[in-house]
Amino acid sequence: MRTTLRRRAGVALAAVSLAVVSACGSSTSSIGGEGAYADGAPLTIGISTVATGPLAINNQVTEGLEAYVASKNADGGFDGHEIKLEVVDSQGTVAGGSTSARQLLASDPFGVFVLSTAPFAGSQTVLKNAPDVPVFVLANGSVVKESGLPNAFGMFTDYTTESFVGLETFAEQGKKKIALVYDPTIGEDAAKHFPVEAGKLGVEVVDVPLPATATNFAPIVQKLRSAGADAIVFQVVAQSISGTMRAAQKAGLNLPAMSYSGQLNSTTLGLGGDALEGMYFSALFPLVTDPSPAVQEFATKIAAIEPEAATVLGILGWNTGAMIERAIEDASKKGDLTRDSFMEALRGLGGQQVGVVDRVGWTKDTVSSIDAGNTESFKVYQVQDGQFVEVGR
Repeated sequence: MRTTLRRRAGVALAAVSLAVVSACGSSTSSIGGEGAYADGAPLTIGISTVATGPLAINNQVTEGLEAYVASKNADGGFDGHEIKLEVVDSQGTVAGGSTSARQLLASDPFGVFVLSTAPFAGSQTVLKNAPDVPVFVLANGSVVKESGLPNAFGMFTDYTTESFVGLETFAEQGKKKIALVYDPTIGEDAAKHFPVEAGKLGVEVVDVPLPATATNFAPIVQKLRSAGADAIVFQVVAQSISGTMRAAQKAGLNLPAMSYSGQLNSTTLGLGGDALEGMYFSALFPLVTDPSPAVQEFATKIAAIEPEAATVLGILGWNTGAMIERAIEDASKKGDLTRDSFMEALRGLGGQQVGVVDRVGWTKDTVSSIDAGNTESFKVYQVQDGQFVEVGR
């Protein structure tokens, strides 16, 4: 099993204790009667990350969580519990997701964190055999919902809901024929529900599938022009956004466009350049430059512990740590800390401010995404002079 143990300036990541837990030293040794964890007992969380492969940028999420855990462990732990992280690389693949989940569950962890949609898809069969283990998922919320896993908690947004944010925004601007440009591997659910939602708003839809492997974007622009589209909602990777917008700029086709929060980062801006000027992005999580105290705490500590994770992706991991901490505290206040009491406490975070998120959208019955299917949970940013600027809804 792959482990990571790195040292950064300031706080050492050794404090995270990224150790492989052997059978004799697994979390079960700290569990008392009826699955209760003793006061101060260490808690192991397994992480199926994406450290290599084309989606390796997602490892910044893991680094953000590592930083949060290192910071809290150095300050007395999570309500007195030290958290140990056990990390496995899924390589961002379906097969890797299955293998990593199996490896992590072998240590009987307190919980498991799975990054990215493809690895989560691969892990589901394995995770179904451990319904008592909390599973944190950083992937499209619609995929988490479709899995039907009662112990899965979506730590990111539902891309379908985010596509509706774009639809509503452009409908309010008077647009009548909105194109959904989507990668079938991440936007299939959005493509299925987009026309129904558009019908409610009196808007027509232009369906434009765009695989992540595409390199020629001229045909996409021609389809948009021929169909008479007057706005674009993207559900694609950053390279596809850049390619489409640059091709449209070259062809003289100037259409307002919006993408989802997964692309709200400097990488997207760098790829698209001035072709993205005026483009909109929905977002639930704040930018790393947000002046709020919670984000400033993140910025200060991440710079000392994991400077490479001073990104929106790093914030996602950091906030997962904050939610884990709050749920441990809430569960312990009501009695023994067990996996079941922890999951009940997680479901109770809905409506609360936790970490950098002003309001967790979860309800007791819906925890598949942080927004819980509510478009009102999102802010809208626009690219102005090469910077993201909040413009509201």
